[in-house]
Amino acid sequence: MTGNTTPGKLTQRLTVDIDKCTGCECCALACSFAKTGAYNVDSGCISVLKFDESGVDCPVICQQCAEPRCVEACPRHALSKQSSSGLVILDDAFCDGCGICLTACPYGAIGPAPAGDEKRRILKCDLCGGHPACVEWCETGALSLTDKSENVPLNNSSINVLMAVKRFEIDHQTKLWKLRLGGQSLKKSKRKA
Repeated sequence: MTGNTTPGKLTQRLTVDIDKCTGCECCALACSFAKTGAYNVDSGCISVLKFDESGVDCPVICQQCAEPRCVEACPRHALSKQSSSGLVILDDAFCDGCGICLTACPYGAIGPAPAGDEKRRILKCDLCGGHPACVEWCETGALSLTDKSENVPLNNSSINVLMAVKRFEIDHQTKLWKLRLGGQSLKKSKRKA
């Protein structure tokens, strides 16, 4: 395994209950403001996938993987798994914006930084230092910070997010990371016939 992965003790992780998500995108707005200082649903670490036909909405969030593919893929070692917390962290000083991590993430949870952002090249969730803005602003409780020892909710959350991403990619006949890298809004994407 390449990259800077070391065993960590991730005690909490974001989880998604898609049955509670209304698609309001307050989480994406809160994330965008926390990370970039601007309210723009396309400029945060969270993307909300919308399935109009079924009425299902699903926030796509970083799963803080035990063996993160993004860390393995990063040629500049800008991503690492912290040994103390288990979080996958981005060091903007090493990131050159190549986008390899975007393609490596099976969840599509890493996105490009907004155009003109001088501080960063990609956006990667770091749980806002333990107080995620997305959780604070989620009125329905669809997002929560869950104890890692609660395996059932965590496993269900990961599966739900992965299934939503794959369904979105099938419906749109393209990879989620390609849409995000191309700066396309996910809610304006049209299903191809």
